[in-house]
Amino acid sequence: MKVWYFVLKLLTYITPFMIFDAFYALIVDGSAVIALAFLFPSIWVLFIWTIFMNFKPPEKLTLRESFKVAALGWLLMSFVGAIPYFLAGYLSPLDAWFESMSGFTATGLTMFPDVESLPKSILLWRSLTEWIGGVGVIALFLSVMYRTSKVVQTLYFAEGRSDKTEPTIVGTVRKIWLIYVFYTFLFAFIFFLLGAPLFDSINISMTALATGGFAVTNNSIAAYSPYVAIAVIFAMAFGGISFVSHINLFKGHIRKFFSVEVKAMIAIVLAFAALMIPHLISLGLSPSSATLQSFFHIVSGLTGTGFSVGNLAGLTDYDKTILIISMIFGGAYGSTSSALKLIRVVVLFYGIIWYIKVRLAPRSAVIPFKIGKKVFEPVEVRDVTVYTTTYILMLFIGAFVLMAYGNSLANSLFEVASAEGNVGLSVGITSPFMPWVEKVTLILEMWLGRLEIFPVLIMFVDMFRR
Repeated sequence: MKVWYFVLKLLTYITPFMIFDAFYALIVDGSAVIALAFLFPSIWVLFIWTIFMNFKPPEKLTLRESFKVAALGWLLMSFVGAIPYFLAGYLSPLDAWFESMSGFTATGLTMFPDVESLPKSILLWRSLTEWIGGVGVIALFLSVMYRTSKVVQTLYFAEGRSDKTEPTIVGTVRKIWLIYVFYTFLFAFIFFLLGAPLFDSINISMTALATGGFAVTNNSIAAYSPYVAIAVIFAMAFGGISFVSHINLFKGHIRKFFSVEVKAMIAIVLAFAALMIPHLISLGLSPSSATLQSFFHIVSGLTGTGFSVGNLAGLTDYDKTILIISMIFGGAYGSTSSALKLIRVVVLFYGIIWYIKVRLAPRSAVIPFKIGKKVFEPVEVRDVTVYTTTYILMLFIGAFVLMAYGNSLANSLFEVASAEGNVGLSVGITSPFMPWVEKVTLILEMWLGRLEIFPVLIMFVDMFRR
């Protein structure tokens, strides 16, 4: 009962967005059908919540129960968020679930072959699901709670967050939301000044900062000028940087902003661009086009955004491999990005150097595993290794499923890496015409990737054990 109490409470915090979209559909699109498609699930969620709100709120949650809240919350949000797509008649139930899961996990893979034909209210809902899911609905949930308790702490950690910059977690989350909203308006204004339509600017800003990737044009960011594309690179990068770093930036602590992860992001982008740009030029692209496409797609993949400015299906396996690696690496911990996270990548690569040092040193020597000023305990390094191994295992399991349906190894790895890393870049496999097994596989990969796998695995193991 405790778990369901908080899961349903989570759902109530997305209903205001659905009600807003219902009025938007009625006023802007002039469609009562679409408006009712948004109102119907909202009313049902609120009706069910009235039953649970009479119960006394639980004061404590175990970490296991918090994992269940996170896993079930995201799953049910994707179900509820899919209802408008289905009731409005735009997608089948499975495709609607895929689209909604892609939105709330801030992935960006889509079942809509022609987004430009969609009503603005549907486009806005797609962007809102990514904007909400980017920071995390659990963070949204915590930001409006007026007490701190074991419940707050365990829910916060179950969603994969660990940094605090304020005395309380609720205070930290509220500050994150203020910065998130500020950046949303700032980049929307910048995109508008650079020539993008106002509606497009708002949607691009929401999905870029959420590192989601849902676009309102069929050609993604290629539909706009190169200046807009350059600005989007910075928006994606800001979304992929930890909000703790952003808080430090707003406090004027410039040196603290450039954390180990930010430095790693810059180094990876420059290194991968140095590999990709000459190769694209050798294939016939102009230096300016090759530079823009390289930097854009590498940042898009690394931050898990999924915007594009070119045809990825036409890339060679060499270029696809670079993007696959970037999608596996992911952005900073405590950002809107998913995948492995840069701090884990840094620990893994530094582990190689540390291991060589240990083997070369005398047996009596004590060499701490230290990155910057932080000393990592053996248990922390173990956790990084276990998670990375599990992540890669899930990646190959998904790729094998796609390969069973005739897709190549490179394309299968690319598509699954995009889903599991909550990226959204596609080489053309994802479509409403793909077999249902492939759709379900990518849905599960998106769900697992967003919650860092173990909350979902723990929920299933505990369920079967019982």
